[in-house]
Amino acid sequence: MDEGIWALVSTPLADHPRATLTVANGGIIAGRSGVAIVEGLVSEEGARWLAAAAQELTGRQPDHIVLTHYHGDHSRGLVAHSVDGPVLHTSATTIDTLRRHAHGPNREAPTSGFAGDRLRLAAESASSWIDMGDRKLEIRPAAGHTDSDLVVVLEDPRIIFCGDLVWNGLFPNYVDATPSRLSASVRDLAAESARTWVPGHGDLADRTAIDRYLALVDDVEEAARGAHAAGDPPDAAAAAYRPPESLGSWVMFSPSYYETAFRAWDRELSGG
Repeated sequence: MDEGIWALVSTPLADHPRATLTVANGGIIAGRSGVAIVEGLVSEEGARWLAAAAQELTGRQPDHIVLTHYHGDHSRGLVAHSVDGPVLHTSATTIDTLRRHAHGPNREAPTSGFAGDRLRLAAESASSWIDMGDRKLEIRPAAGHTDSDLVVVLEDPRIIFCGDLVWNGLFPNYVDATPSRLSASVRDLAAESARTWVPGHGDLADRTAIDRYLALVDDVEEAARGAHAAGDPPDAAAAAYRPPESLGSWVMFSPSYYETAFRAWDRELSGG
């Protein structure tokens, strides 16, 4: 992407035995005095692979990890770093949610190994920063895909790691979304004069791609509001919905994603 900046673009739908090693997108950012990776990824093997890539590309192990939100495809791999290694930067809401939904014999969250100096809670009302000497990473709070999302912003060159607030070529998952907040966050990201947006899933996004995604989010909102006003149930409205051909093709991770989006809008519009 640029000197000291690399994006991981996962291809989980590819016909390859290791296609689901990482699932989500992520990245590596190197500065004079530190290396950060974005996302814990879906598996320990995937997380170790990204850390090894950071070592190979930069000559040092990661000092920091930024976790954008709590969904498992972004967080489960953090277990690979739980004993020692980098400092975890994420929000208190993300930590609390992972603890509440922990599973397994010991019911431990993938973040359970991070405490004390190895855990830095990002503010949820203002940006925080990672100082890497010649480069600072802005950790900016947002919301909409979940109750607490983070984005990572590099100033020069202006590159934004968006987490799952942005998808490119893949229809987004609204499972824990507050749709109006998602729309507002996407609009804020689209207003940036960035060179590249790194989505949570799909190919790297340029200005054309980010505008196309915003148009999709707006189209889903218009259709869902219309269905709610007409009293159409979300499942029926979703069954009739297709994105406009002018917005191109949007691949589905799951055939239920349209209905998930319409149910999220219906829930919000109903005051749920």
